[in-house]
Amino acid sequence: MEKKTIMKIVLPFILIILMLLDGQISNLLRVATTDNIYLNSHLLLIGLILGCLNLNKQYIVIMSVILGVIFDVYYYSIIGINMVSLPLTVMLIYVVFDFVRPSVLSILLSLVIFITIMDSSAYFIQAIFKLINGDLLGFITRNLGPTLILNIFLFIILSYPIKKIAKL
Repeated sequence: MEKKTIMKIVLPFILIILMLLDGQISNLLRVATTDNIYLNSHLLLIGLILGCLNLNKQYIVIMSVILGVIFDVYYYSIIGINMVSLPLTVMLIYVVFDFVRPSVLSILLSLVIFITIMDSSAYFIQAIFKLINGDLLGFITRNLGPTLILNIFLFIILSYPIKKIAKL
């Protein structure tokens, strides 16, 4: 079997596992910080970036819509937030890497941008529909900043396997 065919079969399972790990890591860290700081793991987004570097756009966008629905149902019980933000982020990933040569550093820097866009869009969607009380400064200081630091740390730890998977 061709390597890309195997990847198309295996990647959805890996991404679902990463999505579940994201939730568990985020909940564990939320309990550890006694709900003062919200550290959200984005291993799923890292997996989607690697998928974008190796597979075609249509396949990854469709998979991100499906994963977004699963994510929404599992974590929010409201379909729409990640069903919209994940595919839009994936399309942005393709646009960015059409112009930027993938390297560990460029993936790290783009990950910061993608997390900021994805988390901010999810925050604004929730604020618009009054699912949360909108405190932008609180969101930036207690959620977005710590989330970016956590995911930079996770990316650095995973950079060697990422380098091998993405063939950078």
